Amino acid sequence: MTGGREPGRQRGSVVIVIAHDECSAEITIEGRTQVVTGAIPKETRRAALDAATAYAAHLGRSVLVNARDANGAWQLIISPTGVVRAAGGSEAELVVRPDTQGRGRGRKIALALTGGALAVLAAVGVGAVWVVRGSDVTGTEVNGGDIEGSGIRLETRAAPPGFSVEAAWRLPTRTGTRPAVAPDGTLAAFVNPDDELVVVGPDGEPAWSAELPLSSSAIEGAPAFTRADGGWGVALTDNATLWRWPAGGGDPEAVELPEDARVTFAGTSPLVLEEADAYVPEGDELTEVEVPSGFGAMLADGDRVLMGVKTGRWTWVGVDGDEGREIVPKAPSGADRPIELLTARSEHTVVLWKADGGGADIVAVHDAEDGSVVAAAAADDDRLTDARWVRGGSLAAYGPVIFDLDAGEARTLDGFTPASAAGGHVYGEVPGDGRSAGVPVAVTGDGDPVDMDADAVRPWGLLDDRAVVIADGDLYALLPE
Repeated sequence: MTGGREPGRQRGSVVIVIAHDECSAEITIEGRTQVVTGAIPKETRRAALDAATAYAAHLGRSVLVNARDANGAWQLIISPTGVVRAAGGSEAELVVRPDTQGRGRGRKIALALTGGALAVLAAVGVGAVWVVRGSDVTGTEVNGGDIEGSGIRLETRAAPPGFSVEAAWRLPTRTGTRPAVAPDGTLAAFVNPDDELVVVGPDGEPAWSAELPLSSSAIEGAPAFTRADGGWGVALTDNATLWRWPAGGGDPEAVELPEDARVTFAGTSPLVLEEADAYVPEGDELTEVEVPSGFGAMLADGDRVLMGVKTGRWTWVGVDGDEGREIVPKAPSGADRPIELLTARSEHTVVLWKADGGGADIVAVHDAEDGSVVAAAAADDDRLTDARWVRGGSLAAYGPVIFDLDAGEARTLDGFTPASAAGGHVYGEVPGDGRSAGVPVAVTGDGDPVDMDADAVRPWGLLDDRAVVIADGDLYALLPE
């Protein structure tokens, strides 16, 4: 497929810096800074996003937003119509292809970032633009010997519950980038200060590295691990190109992206979406995947794509056009009918159900292959507006609902906003006193929150049994307690 962007064309960018007390924020657009305020933190964040949306509407195209608060940062992309998504995101979104009698190209259903990504901005500690604290960044690698007695410590931040400040190793990263951990916990990828993509194993030793074909400042989101050649390759995107490295490294394949296309890594393979059209990369080209009428493509998993319907059904469609059977999710206990397919991953879908006889709606995780119920719990629908899915091992969360996928159990923690999950904990925040930022907590499978230190780092994932965290520009592998 051809017809991408002009070389060198760049999306407009916005910088949002939330004040420590969250009563004000600075928004810098084209070198000019304005200040917005709010009576409560949520109002401040909303005002900042409104300013960015107005700029996108002025340009008539999406803009990249670098948002930062006292605890971390995140990259977002805001469209001229105010649709907000994580840059280089891993969330599945549903753009439904209309019936043949319908008009228009499709209607966007915002799944995880509906209403403005306030939850994303609040999810501190999972950010993408890190504040430089001096220029004395150094790295320490463990090359053999007793890794448990490496002597490396996390000095400037507190460790998250379940892990110690002792680290197996520490490596320097490029400021403004963030790491990724392979789904099976065998590899981590990051960009080093020399603008090289580096992939390491649990011992911190490089498995392979490659010089970046783009500026590290142009990377949208984080590196993403994708299935390739029976192992894990790595993918990166900017606003015009998708790069894919094979498992074990080597030369990357570069795929030019259509104007205003978005790439999701919600599955094990990248899926390129342009309005209601769906594509998968094959070599350095994009191959269009036929989207059935009334469905929308949500994620790619190898040679197939999950297509969903807003009201809860889905199907797997082969890249070769082979359509599988339509999957109707089974009702969880106490449910009447499905309301909405909220999000999806290669193994699971999340569906919102109407409760039988009224009461709070039910959020259920379903097996993506047969629609059976994995776990479900009731939740206030208002708490799901800005919900996002996180998973680490057997624990996962969608908004305030915590799922133990292995045990088949789910619990709701009112007001909880998840940020990441790893090592038997879901990390996030519960509401503060109204004028302060949220209170950081770690939640176990039983749903009980444990308070975290305000400056505690949050894991990006587990590399073997070690928590991968960033502090002051360095990547650490923290040892379990």
